[in-house]
Amino acid sequence: MTSDRIRNAAVSIDDTPIAGNTNAYGVVRLDTTGLADGTHTLRVTAPHTTTDVAGPAMTWAGAVPERVFRSLEVAITTRRGRVTGATIAAGNTRNGSVTLAGSPRVIIRLQPVWMRTPNNRPRGGVGIDLIVVHHTGGPQIGPALNWFMNSSSNATAHYLIDTDGQVVKLVQENLAAFHVGGASYWTGRTNVTGNSIGIEVVHRSGPYPEAQYGSLLDLLESLLRAYPTIARHRIVGHSDVATAAGGSGVLGRKSGDPGTTFQWSRLEARNMSLGIHQMAGPPAPDLYGGFFQVVPGGAFRSGDNDGTRRFGGARRPAVTGNPVEAIQRDLHAIGYSVGTPNGDYGARTEAAVRMLQEHFHERGLLRSGRVDQRTAQLIWALA
Repeated sequence: MTSDRIRNAAVSIDDTPIAGNTNAYGVVRLDTTGLADGTHTLRVTAPHTTTDVAGPAMTWAGAVPERVFRSLEVAITTRRGRVTGATIAAGNTRNGSVTLAGSPRVIIRLQPVWMRTPNNRPRGGVGIDLIVVHHTGGPQIGPALNWFMNSSSNATAHYLIDTDGQVVKLVQENLAAFHVGGASYWTGRTNVTGNSIGIEVVHRSGPYPEAQYGSLLDLLESLLRAYPTIARHRIVGHSDVATAAGGSGVLGRKSGDPGTTFQWSRLEARNMSLGIHQMAGPPAPDLYGGFFQVVPGGAFRSGDNDGTRRFGGARRPAVTGNPVEAIQRDLHAIGYSVGTPNGDYGARTEAAVRMLQEHFHERGLLRSGRVDQRTAQLIWALA
C-alpha cells in the first residue's frame, strides 16, 4: 500500500550518529556527507515490529497496534557522501524492498505482518468451527489490501497470503471478519461469517504458486492447533458456502473461488479439508435406487422427481425408493445448501451438485450439476 506512510520509524546508518525518525509522511532526512566511501548498513525499524510468523499466536500487550511490520536492513554504497546504490541486505529479502530513485533519494517499503482492518464485528458468543479458503480475484496483493482496509468495502478476511507466501493478518480470530457475505450456508448454519475463519489467497487465474501452498498449509495447521473446535474436515472453499442474495439458498454466487486450479488434494494429503471425511468400502450396487444398474452411464438431472418416477430425464419405474431425496439428504449431511429434501431435483439441488463437483475437480468430476455414477459414489462416501 504505497499510500500507507509509516510514521516514527527509526532509521540509522551503521553505528554512527546519523539517525532519525520518519515524519507523518514517512520521510526522514539524513546527512550522509560525512560517510566514508564504501558499503554501509541502513537499518529501518517501524514503531511495532515482530519476527513472529503471522498466525493465531500473535498477541500484543496492551492496546492492539494499527500496524506491525518486519524490520529491514539495507546495504547502501556511498561515494563522496552521496548514496550511489541500495540493495536489501542478506537475510532480509522477505522483509521489504528498496529502490534508489536518483541519489540521494532511497524509497523503502516494509513487509507488513499485521494490518488492522475496521471490517469486523464481535462473534456474539458463537464458537469457531469452520475455515473458509478464498482467492482475491486479482494478481497482486496491493489492491486486495486497499479494498480490505477500506471501511466502506465491508470486506476482508482474517488472513491474506501473497503470491510469494508472505502472510498478513488483518483480523484477530476472536472477531468475525467480513469474508463470506451475509448469504451463505454450511451444515445447517446460515451466514457462516460468525463461526468461521477466512483466508484469502492472492490469485486471479492459473496455478497457485508453491510458496502459497506452503504458507497456507502451515497457517491451517497452526489454526487447527489453536482451535481444536475446528474439525480437520471442516475446511471448505468460498464456492462451497456462498448462496445467492435474497434468501433462495441456491449456491453458485462464488463459483470459481478458489477455483478449479486450487489443489484441495494438497490439504487432503495433510489430513485436512472436506475430502478426508469418507466412508470406508465401496457403495452398494443398488446405490440410489439401483439407478446406475437400470441406466448404465446415466445421470440424475434437473427435472427428475421421486413422485413422478422420473430419473435421468425419463420415467423409470424400475428404479426403487426415493433416490433424489436420498441424494439431497446426503448432500445436506455433507454440508451443502439443498433445503428440505423433497425428492425434486430442482435448481437448488443442481447448484449444490455443481459446487461439489467444482470442489472435487481433481477427481475427474464434470461440473455439470448432474449426478453421474462417479459423482454419486463421492456423495455417498462423503455423507
